[in-house]
Amino acid sequence: MSDPRRFVWGTETVRRDSGIPFLAYEPRRSDAAELLDDVRHWGDRIHLVRGSQRMTFAELLDLVPRAAAVLADHGVGSGDRVMLLAFNSVEWIVAFWATLYAGAVVVLANPWWSEAELRHGLGVADPALILADSRSAKLVPPEAAVPVLELEAMAELASAVPDGSALARPAPAGEDEAALILFTSGTSGPPKGAVLPHRSVVALQHTLLHVTRQLPHTLGDGSPREVALQSGPLFHIGGVQALVRQLLLGGTLVFPAGRFDPGEVLDLIEAEGVHRWGGVPTMVSRVLNDPSIEGRDLSSVRAISLGGAPVLPELVTRVKTRFPNVERGVSQVYGLSEAGGTITAASGRDLTERAGTAGRPLPVVELRIDRPDEQGTGEVVARTPTQMLGYWGQPSDGAIDDDGWVHTGDLGHIDADGYLFITGRLKDLIIRGGENVASTHVEDVLLKHPAVREVAVCGRPDPDLGEIVAAAVVVAPGSSLTVAELRSFAAGHLAYFEVPSSWWLRTEPLPANDVGKVRKRDLLAAWPNDAGPADD
Repeated sequence: MSDPRRFVWGTETVRRDSGIPFLAYEPRRSDAAELLDDVRHWGDRIHLVRGSQRMTFAELLDLVPRAAAVLADHGVGSGDRVMLLAFNSVEWIVAFWATLYAGAVVVLANPWWSEAELRHGLGVADPALILADSRSAKLVPPEAAVPVLELEAMAELASAVPDGSALARPAPAGEDEAALILFTSGTSGPPKGAVLPHRSVVALQHTLLHVTRQLPHTLGDGSPREVALQSGPLFHIGGVQALVRQLLLGGTLVFPAGRFDPGEVLDLIEAEGVHRWGGVPTMVSRVLNDPSIEGRDLSSVRAISLGGAPVLPELVTRVKTRFPNVERGVSQVYGLSEAGGTITAASGRDLTERAGTAGRPLPVVELRIDRPDEQGTGEVVARTPTQMLGYWGQPSDGAIDDDGWVHTGDLGHIDADGYLFITGRLKDLIIRGGENVASTHVEDVLLKHPAVREVAVCGRPDPDLGEIVAAAVVVAPGSSLTVAELRSFAAGHLAYFEVPSSWWLRTEPLPANDVGKVRKRDLLAAWPNDAGPADD
């Protein structure tokens, strides 16, 4: 039974008559910070768990406006950008909601960036403040001239804000105003900041919760509590999606204490009674391969969502074997940061009867194939209320066309029943363990070494990570350059996951076609087995 005092989320779709004519539900929230109003009734329910740390909904809702007051004291106002440079933590989540509550824009930075990439991100976003954990704060160059507040200090200051001094929430932002800037590897160059508006944060959950009949106003105080394990980074779109979902469901979000560890994932599933877990195929595969999985009680898990990289049918079968209660709860999602997250999903029998499918589009997602060939294969394009506004301070490079369609850069086809199949990529992108790596960005870095004459970077298949970054490097005649030296050089300019782990140093030119473009397919076919270690 819905509570008449609460906002009623709409279930009727309408086509917007201004701006991009996407489909959307009405009525709908227009400001992501308003989502906090939908969860006040959960009170003393545990919402966040990390190690011995526990935070209830009431504690989060009390702390957020106090933390927003701290941000205001540090000069943050409506529309300012606040860079969140940190690994997963309870304080990260408080900072996320406090920034939105203050009317500012959350800039989701990657703490695995190299110093050069962080400089680039700072230059693009021009934040008024950086919120960082103690480890990541050390990455900020002194000359950045941007104040840094450590998350632990922010939390302490927020706790000390007197009653009555918490920040009053500004007037709701328009749904097309920027809420998040999320950096994503484009087809070339350093990461670009995809600008997601408030409607993006709201619309994805509106769609997913409507489909599963779990819209916030329909959930009572006695609704079952879902426990979800978040083992991937929050600064990715999938992390944001999981965070907002558990908030609106009155659920518990559990975090590992540190970096991804398969054994700890299994420990947390047993200790916390985890119902839902999601990750890239590499993470799931590593958990399945962990020797400690034998004899574990994994019966609490009802749903496992796979995304971020192609999913093999064999992996789905292994998941169902090891997790006895997810027979119908294994799902695969396909999406991208520029589209605001998930645009298609497949689950249950779809994954076995239509092996390789990325699923069907969500109800408000329009999907088509652009310039299809004789077999119906072409570029996948989508139009959705969750899509980005563009790239912050950078050209969109045709990512969104004049009619509002987002060009994914992925190749695929749609069958007669509306199921999407991804068959390749137009863009020169490597997906290493769920992290996107732009080949041209790595090539540009390696070409700066004085002993390097030519470079081709491509993805080599890997049973664990899906793909690894591989670099074929033509060195200057007589050069004594070694793989170790090149790896060290690359590490000074690239995130750790972008540094090649397979190297082929050579003196002969790279194979090229008639117009001089390197034939990477031929290069991969000829790659020697002893060409540098794949040491990940």
